[in-house]
Amino acid sequence: MEYGKKKFYMHKISNLINIKKIVTIHYQALAKNYVFPEETHDFWEINYADKGGVAIGVEDRKVHLKQGEILFIKPNQPHFVESGDNEPNLFIVSFLCSSPAMQYFCDKILSVPEEYRYLLQNVMNEAQKTFYLPDFDPHLNALELRDTPNLGGEQIIQNALESLLIYLMRAEQNRQSPQAFFVSKIADSTELQDEIVRILQTKLYDKFQLENLCDELHYGMTQLCTYFRKKTGSSIYQTYLKMKTDEAKKLIRHGYTFSEIAVALCFDSVSTFNSVFKKQTGMTPKEYKNSIR
Repeated sequence: MEYGKKKFYMHKISNLINIKKIVTIHYQALAKNYVFPEETHDFWEINYADKGGVAIGVEDRKVHLKQGEILFIKPNQPHFVESGDNEPNLFIVSFLCSSPAMQYFCDKILSVPEEYRYLLQNVMNEAQKTFYLPDFDPHLNALELRDTPNLGGEQIIQNALESLLIYLMRAEQNRQSPQAFFVSKIADSTELQDEIVRILQTKLYDKFQLENLCDELHYGMTQLCTYFRKKTGSSIYQTYLKMKTDEAKKLIRHGYTFSEIAVALCFDSVSTFNSVFKKQTGMTPKEYKNSIR
C-alpha cells in the first residue's frame, strides 16, 4: 500500500530589525573634563552610560545621560560628548540599519532594564574576542578582525544587538500603554484585572505590599482580592509569586546564579527562593536548570 507524502508549509520569518553592518564598538573610561568634538555620520549610534553620568550634545540641545541609560543617535545627527566633573564609562556601538522600526528610537533616551543588560555585555565580550579593540581610541573608524576571531562572533554581536533593541521596544510599549479609564471608577471590568497584572509586573525586582496596590488603585483590600480571585481563580499574591518564578526561569536560562536571582528578585533568602520555585513549578531551581541544558 502506498502512502502519500505529508505536505509541509514553510513560514517565512519576518525580521523587525535587521542590522546589516557593525561600524565601531568602543568602551571608553573618560577622564574629567574630557570633550569629544562634534561629528556626524550616516549610520546609527547608541551611547550607554555604564558608570556615572555624561553630557551628550545632540544638534542644538545637551542631554545628560545617567548610569544605566542609553541614548540613540540617528544617522546624520550632529553630536558630541562631554564628561564634565565626572569620570564616566561609556559604551558606544555604531551600526548600519535601514529597518523602518528603527524610527521608533529617534531622539530616545531609555533606561535599560537590568534583565537585558547582559546583552550589552555579550556584545562587548564577543567584540573583544572577535576584533582588535584599542583601550582608548575615540577616533576609531574601522574594526579589525583578529587573526583567529571567535567562531561566529560577528553574528552573535548582531543577534545580541537586535535582541536588545526589540526587548527595549517591548518594555517601552508595555510601560506606555495608554490607560483610557480611571481605575478607581471601575466596579466590574476585566481591564482592572489587566491593570493589577501590569502593576505586579513592575514589582518583580522589588518588594510587594498588597496595601500599596490597594492604595494605588483606590480599592479596599477585601474588595480587590475578591474581585481578582473571581476573575482569575487565583489570589493576587499567588499570581505575583508565579510571575516572579517565570522571571526566575528566564534569569536561570541567562546563566545567573541562584543567589544572584534571589537577591535581584528580593527573596528573603536563597532557601525561600528555592521553596517558592519548587511550589510553583514542582521542581527545584537546580532541577529546572538541569532540565534545560
